[in-house]
Amino acid sequence: MLLSRKIRDYGAKYRGKEIKMSTEINSFLNLRNTIEMRIGSYTAFGVIYSISMDSLKLIFQEDTVLPALAKNKNLGSIQLKKNSDSKSSAAFFPFLSVKLLSASAYSSLNKEYNLLTLEFLSPAPEEIAIKVGKLLDLKLGQNQRIHERIIIDKDSIRKLKIDSDKAFIKFNGAKHKCLIKDLSYGGALVISSFDYGDVEEDAIDLIFSFEFIDGEIFIEGKSKSLSVIQTPSGKVFALGIAFDEDKIPLEYTMLIHDYFN
Repeated sequence: MLLSRKIRDYGAKYRGKEIKMSTEINSFLNLRNTIEMRIGSYTAFGVIYSISMDSLKLIFQEDTVLPALAKNKNLGSIQLKKNSDSKSSAAFFPFLSVKLLSASAYSSLNKEYNLLTLEFLSPAPEEIAIKVGKLLDLKLGQNQRIHERIIIDKDSIRKLKIDSDKAFIKFNGAKHKCLIKDLSYGGALVISSFDYGDVEEDAIDLIFSFEFIDGEIFIEGKSKSLSVIQTPSGKVFALGIAFDEDKIPLEYTMLIHDYFN
């Protein structure tokens, strides 16, 4: 009951909002990107472009999909498959009834495809719906607090569940130790003893990484600021980093989201 209520709340809150699919999103949702669609006796396979609480967009190569839908009052059914190589029935979700809402052309690699928006007429599987809602929560939090910084100290390290304030910066093939001073959805501020003053470029392409649980999180980005701090032990450098928004790992976004919530 609580799960169903949460899904209904997500549906009301995020009506019309969607999540574009990627390898990382597929893995989180535990979904194969290819989907089977049946329209009467007609069958076609499409690729999921995006998903929302009440609909999804599918890309089809066949031009026969739209005429088949038109003959069937724009109604059909789709079957989602778990991200598994298993062919057993447990790897498939039951067919969902859908209705065509809109269709448009979609271009990729100089080829034209059909992009169909399909409304769910039967409820999406709960384990999928609750994760889609979670992703939409993450997206909203990221947009609202993109520049809000988390000062890294003993308390925030505990809340973030990271191992320590130690991290690494890698650029030009070399990896340098640093200390994290603050984190946000979109960037970080680190302190390093490496002399970045010798670097000629204004914006350094780099990879920021730190240990998390039993692995390491890697985030691509660029330097956006550099200042020198004089200490009794000598000078150190404060390096501001702007992450590449298209390459921020979902795991990192969830880490920041869980801290704020």
